[in-house]
Amino acid sequence: MTKTIAFFQGFYLPYLGGVERYTHNIALKLMAKGHRVIIVTSLHDEKLKTKEVDGLLTIYRLPSHSFWKQRYPFLKKNRDYQALIEEIKKEDIDLYVANTRFQLPALLGARLATEAKKPVICIEHGTGYLTLNNALIDKILSFTERQLIKRIKRDVSDFYGVSQEATSWLKAFDIKGKGILYNAINAQEILTYPIEKSADKTIISYAGRLQPKLKGVETLLSAFEKMSQDFSQLELHIAGDGPILEDLKAKHQSASIVFHGKLSHEEVMTLDARSDIFVLMSKLEGFSTALLEAGLLQNLLISTDVGGAREMIPNDDYGYVIENSEEALMEVLRTVLSNKEQMRQTQLKISEHIKENFTWDQTALAFEKIIEEKTR
Repeated sequence: MTKTIAFFQGFYLPYLGGVERYTHNIALKLMAKGHRVIIVTSLHDEKLKTKEVDGLLTIYRLPSHSFWKQRYPFLKKNRDYQALIEEIKKEDIDLYVANTRFQLPALLGARLATEAKKPVICIEHGTGYLTLNNALIDKILSFTERQLIKRIKRDVSDFYGVSQEATSWLKAFDIKGKGILYNAINAQEILTYPIEKSADKTIISYAGRLQPKLKGVETLLSAFEKMSQDFSQLELHIAGDGPILEDLKAKHQSASIVFHGKLSHEEVMTLDARSDIFVLMSKLEGFSTALLEAGLLQNLLISTDVGGAREMIPNDDYGYVIENSEEALMEVLRTVLSNKEQMRQTQLKISEHIKENFTWDQTALAFEKIIEEKTR
């Protein structure tokens, strides 16, 4: 029997991030099974409509204040907000999903589920406290997160993670995770983007937001400049936007370093298909979509020990999980670049591993089991 599933989260497409793409892909799979999907999110761009209906998909975008609009939306409870809430309350929702534990729209969804006496689950996408790399501000943020967790725990008892580490992280809030709803990929995309690795050069890449001292791009750039002195025909491609983009471009001016800025999903995938090595030196991830997609398109993966990395890269046959340091990155790059034949074998192996274990079909099947269990 088909059901109506409502996702409540801070942002949704066209805002492009891991959580947004996670919801989009799950929604596509659920709708393909005949389920109706509702997305309740923030109006992060005034050009967007507050309500959209497209077949089995309905999107409600709640007004939000201008400050921190692109990072953490504070809902503006004006007449438009109240009118939309009344519409949402009239929807016959079978299962509510609070997508992330701390975004205000997610907390709203949990409360509405309780009021409607309907089942609700929360999906955790992180593996640590939010950080802005400022000791005082981070202390305030962690305190705020703990308060928000107390609020959502009043309404939600079943929490899931997008990786084993994300599920384990919930223990920090005295929450026992119920299971894993893996972040995943569309395995068919390997057919859409032809693999075109160059025989004459080695391309190293990173795709993601450029945030200071969080995603590790500064470490990658520094290591690359040093490695370029020992290995010829190396290129580094950085895809993504963020507050440090212009500073990085000014500091690292080289013909072998390409800053692409913000790219569409299709453009990132095209870059992945050309790239040989994907590096993620992040401090915090739930289960990196960028890492999954790069691995699918036959990149050798090098990652710090963040959420999902060891599930994706179980040992050195599939890539490398390293400590978060420039020295560790340079050491593994030297090993990889010195043996191109071994690099190719690893690229092929990680691609097959991801296709076999991390697909949206598998995650959607797990999701449907929860729907059946919660709505029977």
